[in-house]
Amino acid sequence: MSIIFRIPRLLWRVGLICSVLYIPLTLFGVPHPSVLSGLRHLSMFVFLDTTMYIGLGQLFGSLCANIRFGFKLPSEANYDCKVDYILPFEGKWTALNGGVSKNRSHSWGIVTQRYAYDFVIMNDEGQSFAGDNTKLQSYFCYGINIIAPADGIVVKVSNSHGDSRVTGKKAFCDTWDIRGNYVLIKHAENEYSFCAHFIPDSIIVKAGDNVKQGDVIGKCGNSGNTSEPHLHFHLQSSKSFFFSAGLPISFVRINAREKANYGKKDSRGPQKEPIKARGNGRVYIGRGLEIENEGI
Repeated sequence: MSIIFRIPRLLWRVGLICSVLYIPLTLFGVPHPSVLSGLRHLSMFVFLDTTMYIGLGQLFGSLCANIRFGFKLPSEANYDCKVDYILPFEGKWTALNGGVSKNRSHSWGIVTQRYAYDFVIMNDEGQSFAGDNTKLQSYFCYGINIIAPADGIVVKVSNSHGDSRVTGKKAFCDTWDIRGNYVLIKHAENEYSFCAHFIPDSIIVKAGDNVKQGDVIGKCGNSGNTSEPHLHFHLQSSKSFFFSAGLPISFVRINAREKANYGKKDSRGPQKEPIKARGNGRVYIGRGLEIENEGI
């Protein structure tokens, strides 16, 4: 497990122990060594949001990635995918976040996620759910199969985080890891795909497994930091979630069109059509496009 995650988890545990020791002793006036007085400062870590630590880790990792690449990060102008990728899901989905330009980027300043996408399923009225938007099962993409975007070897899996609550208004992270449940697959040297927010215990692959393009790997959920069920997907240059550079993803054998009534879900300007990339039939997609794999 990354040290970025070990540190906040350790601080939470130490803080909890400090609270259990210090607060009762103080309340009942029990004499105790003066060193215990200092422990109360550590108890604050019980109440801090671990996403703060992870956010700091991402910022530090972004700096390290820039240094590693000589401040010339991979982009659509200088990077071509080493293998052909299809979309990592079955059926028609809509890109809610993501693109290859700065103004459509998922998270331009966090370089691992610079070319990431958030995918949902939307109806033609521009809604991603039907009925009660506080129930996970109301969302169209919840429980839908997620598939391997290309042949590869599974490198890392997280499968035990519970789904976060959903209110239809803001994002929550009801676990210590913003990624929730995820699968990391190596497809080529320095080219890894990352899918996140699976339903707990729905991932059916494990580290070391060989997967083929189109193989089901799990089901879309709402674990980790998320405002509603969706699939987070990106390519990265190494195994590390923090210290990798994000890679622009060109897809093959897909159908794409502007999603009807997308503006009802997202007021930002949508991408009207896919952008041609270098290579045979490869395209870049962006938010506002409804996309599907041909023949899947």
